[in-house]
Amino acid sequence: MDDTARIHYDAFLARICSWMCGSMEEQIRKNREFFSRHALIPRDNQIAIDLGAGNGCQSIALAQLGFFVTAVDFCGELLEELRMHAGDLRVRTLPGDIRDYSLWSGRSPALITCMGDTLTHLRSLHEAEALVRRCYSELDYGGRIVLSLRDYSQEQAGEVIVIPVQRDNDRIFLCRLEYLDDTVTVRDILYSRSTGRWRRTASPYTKIRIAPVSLARMLAEAGFVREFYSADNGTIIAIARKDA
Repeated sequence: MDDTARIHYDAFLARICSWMCGSMEEQIRKNREFFSRHALIPRDNQIAIDLGAGNGCQSIALAQLGFFVTAVDFCGELLEELRMHAGDLRVRTLPGDIRDYSLWSGRSPALITCMGDTLTHLRSLHEAEALVRRCYSELDYGGRIVLSLRDYSQEQAGEVIVIPVQRDNDRIFLCRLEYLDDTVTVRDILYSRSTGRWRRTASPYTKIRIAPVSLARMLAEAGFVREFYSADNGTIIAIARKDA
């Protein structure tokens, strides 16, 4: 992963990530419905790998559907949250970088997920292409990959956008996006109130810009057959199959 992303999560985002994303139960429910709607349910092969699993919104949903899930993430604090929420479900957590293929290779999974903007945390389009190719080689025949990420490709270099993300009575979370040619600099900003006084903290990191056409090309060049593809409302979602 990009070093700025690792530093940002460890020092800033991990402790507020679950609050920022909203109800954990609701996120799990939405993911479970998404997987079910697209027939991403276990059959003979029950092995799934969740790359960039975070606090487990995808991993837990997959386990509830009957998969045996290997959840990989570089952030130990988020993996601890995942283990707490997973309880007795069949989820195994692996701390580490998803580019370290030795962590999760050799399992011949029926499903690999890489969701929640994880792909944009890589350092370059080349790394993203390499990860997609590796997923193809690791999947069982007939297996599927699910990718989801934000579409940062529309804005021009030099544009700056500030997005309100989450708030409650004592916290306000904003996200400032500064667009460069191939990347976007993300500055997460948290205003928090304690004993009546507001305090501002902020932390930047870098994401790569992956256009919908670029992701479609990556999948095709890796050998995948697309089953579902959407680039609506600023989010790219792709489901693709490794043909037998």
